[in-house]
Amino acid sequence: MRLQQQPAQGPATEAATLSPVGLGVLVACQILPQIDFSIVNVALDPIGRSLGSAANGLVLVVAFYALAFATLLAAGGRLGDRYGRKRLLLAGIAGFGLASGLCGLAGSLPMMLFGRLLQGACGALLMPQILATIHASLHGPRHRRAVGIYTAIGGLSVAIGQILGGWLVSADLFGLGWRLGFFVNLPICAAALILALRNVPDSRGAELRSLDFRGMGLFAAFLLCLLLPVALGGAWPAMHWLLLGLVPAGLALWRVESALEARGERPLMPPSLFRVPGAPVGFLAQGAVTFCYSGFLFVTALCLQRHIGFSPRQSGDSFGSLGLMFFLGSMIGKRQDNGQAFVLGAIITVAGLAGCSGCLYAYGRDLHLWQMMLGTGLVGLGNAFMLTSAYRIILSNIGVQHAGEASAAVSTMQQGCYALGTAVAATLYGRMLGQGYPVAFMATMGALSLILLVVSALVWQRQRAVRPPLDPMAC
Repeated sequence: MRLQQQPAQGPATEAATLSPVGLGVLVACQILPQIDFSIVNVALDPIGRSLGSAANGLVLVVAFYALAFATLLAAGGRLGDRYGRKRLLLAGIAGFGLASGLCGLAGSLPMMLFGRLLQGACGALLMPQILATIHASLHGPRHRRAVGIYTAIGGLSVAIGQILGGWLVSADLFGLGWRLGFFVNLPICAAALILALRNVPDSRGAELRSLDFRGMGLFAAFLLCLLLPVALGGAWPAMHWLLLGLVPAGLALWRVESALEARGERPLMPPSLFRVPGAPVGFLAQGAVTFCYSGFLFVTALCLQRHIGFSPRQSGDSFGSLGLMFFLGSMIGKRQDNGQAFVLGAIITVAGLAGCSGCLYAYGRDLHLWQMMLGTGLVGLGNAFMLTSAYRIILSNIGVQHAGEASAAVSTMQQGCYALGTAVAATLYGRMLGQGYPVAFMATMGALSLILLVVSALVWQRQRAVRPPLDPMAC
């Protein structure tokens, strides 16, 4: 590998010990940007009706958040190392609260999209500081317990967001409707700011790493050249011309990142990671799982509310089993073989997608949420197996000293695939609606299933190729 450690330019600050209250604040901050995906997903239909937006506009409401989050996530970590993690955490919390208020006040789609971009950017500032602060301020058993809490909350955040979002929108407190899903962040952010000021210690990184502005810009341009034509090409055919920018943007990104890496700097997406044998399959697996998962969440929530007649609360509750089974699968999947776990997860997920499709086709508007919960639960369990396996495949082929770069690259790619998966699945579903929503839903889930099965075959083939042969003398 050509990844190099940049020489340290300053000493790391010794962080004070993190108190239980401080850990609670960090966990609350962790939940904010993660469950926002889910809350908005449940509220999509009311948002669309209120703002007069078609499905392609709703795609951008989800995708713009993921785009900003993906582009700035690595920068958030480096800014925290340079200027202090507590300072960036506080700035991210304050910005996220203001952006949430802007989204809640939105009276038009452009205002909503601007607020979502700002939300994603602020979420990217605060998220990297959480685990970094835990690492810097806790040691031994307390550190292990804190990391366990961090992982568990991450697994449950999908279920928390879906259920909470459904309840908030359906409660319609003070006549706010879907806007309450954004306004609820304001008191949470205010309380988090006050508590973080007194209970979260500050720390900085030992390495003062430069920011890859050109890489971030080119990565965002590459995603937009694909995202906008897919999401808006049906309504604005001129958007298809942006597809011509994919190759130039991709090549420019590769060249810029290669040049930075050759100088010993830390690019946004280090090309060396993708040249390590076995790692590309892991990155492909991670991207495919996130792509299909986001597409499933968007299309299912939209179909349940717009065509089946579910309320936001019913829609949110139908995903409750998904989050719980995801958490369970994350615990079980850690003990499974990488290739076998991924293939098993793909089979379970495909069964869940087929179950959801069958329920929608068989019951239509007579569908009950408990009938969907079995299918969504299988999707959650299968995705947990696949994500855990894919992450281990990547790290098992990359040296421990480069695990940080690999983790940052995986997170960046995941968020980008979240945006693209939402756009592609929604576009396919919209194009097939002329055949009726059951056929459109089944076709979309079938396409996602095909992607997962093809990728799982590649993972299985790769794992068999690298597995050491049996020693006949050992038999």
